[in-house]
Amino acid sequence: MKNHSFQHYSHDVGAAVHDAWITTRVKSALAFADTNLALHINVKTHAGIVALSGRVNTHKQCEQAVAIARSVPGVAEVDAKELLTHVFTPGGISEPPNAEESAEDRTQSSKKIDDQ
Repeated sequence: MKNHSFQHYSHDVGAAVHDAWITTRVKSALAFADTNLALHINVKTHAGIVALSGRVNTHKQCEQAVAIARSVPGVAEVDAKELLTHVFTPGGISEPPNAEESAEDRTQSSKKIDDQ
């Protein structure tokens, strides 16, 4: 009975090490292709399925990240449903949402409609 438990345990450890190796290779491939991709994309692997999450600037970067992940040996599937892109409205400020407002932006946004 102990032998069966040990084999099961060693198989689980082997699978976890393999998934960690795939995660490392995907992260490295992203960094090699574009440093920003590696900085803004989180990678997790379970049973050969790579899950990408985080936020990138464009849909093209999202597609690029998926293509890079698929090209890594050992990747069975790529799940990118948690990989988001920044969405800016036309005429909006093209900075990340957490960026501080400049003094000029604050004065314009604090005016009331009646003042104009």
